[in-house]
Amino acid sequence: MIKVCVCITTYNLKDYIRQALDSVLAQKTEYEYKIIVADDCSTDGTIDILKEYKEKYPEKFELALAEKNSGSLSNSNRIFDGLQCEYFTFLDGDDYWCDDNRIQKQVDFLDSHREYMLCAGNTRFLRNGELADYVVEKKYMNNSYDFDSYVNATMPFIHTSAIMVRNTIFINGLPDCYKNAVGTFEECALRGEDFRRILHLEKGPLYAFDDVVSVYRIHEKGMWQGGSEIRHLIENAIGYNFYRKYFKDKDTYFFTEQTIHSYQALMRYLFLKKGIMSSYSMTAKDNYLFTSYLNEISTADLDFTNDKAQSFINKLRLIKSILKQ
Repeated sequence: MIKVCVCITTYNLKDYIRQALDSVLAQKTEYEYKIIVADDCSTDGTIDILKEYKEKYPEKFELALAEKNSGSLSNSNRIFDGLQCEYFTFLDGDDYWCDDNRIQKQVDFLDSHREYMLCAGNTRFLRNGELADYVVEKKYMNNSYDFDSYVNATMPFIHTSAIMVRNTIFINGLPDCYKNAVGTFEECALRGEDFRRILHLEKGPLYAFDDVVSVYRIHEKGMWQGGSEIRHLIENAIGYNFYRKYFKDKDTYFFTEQTIHSYQALMRYLFLKKGIMSSYSMTAKDNYLFTSYLNEISTADLDFTNDKAQSFINKLRLIKSILKQ
């Protein structure tokens, strides 16, 4: 079995994908590693670039090309379903690595610390073509974090491009939740790194090194950066509600609390900032996500314990009655 798989997803990233691929090929390791690229039916020439690299490095690259555009979750599922390797690491096609020894150092750590499920370095933002601030403040690095750290909100957000994971889940195939979410309003809760990270933190801790190993590019085509404020709020609310349901047997109030807070933030934005009853309107996709979320959350057994929270519930019922008319 191969030691490491580098998992890359792309969609219309022809301006950035070469830098991402070259940064992976520059890695100095004591063993072979495989690069698996899943493309969601790009139309801008990205696929031609991927085929060029595959032809040049046939033993190094594996391409998983979609026949039709089916969304980010479906795209990444094709990589992780039965992924056969000891460790995997992930890189979006518009980001890149900046440390040629990144893989080797993280594998060395995981090989010698079997109790750890993940390890990571730090990341810098790339804004307007210039390297900027760090994703994580240095004071939070050189430290261990576990599932309790996550639910106690003491774990910093470490960027996807800086993490390596011991492959103990996907080697046996995708969990059903990944397959079942495709094509539903909840797929936004599983398409990124957050849920994968939480699943693995259940099995063991993460160690965060201070080394800067990757660069996170901020640009308008980015999946998260390119989204509107209302889309961010809706997807955040959907995500926390999904986590609440999935981890319902965990002895923690964290996900329920975050579900309530994200719901309140969404309602506050609509009623106080935008005014849903005035001229404000959402895109068709926003409306689909929003109404699906309302139908889901309205049946949830959540402990809204204060008058302010209850007022949002009352407004939710009003919205639902309007939408049914």
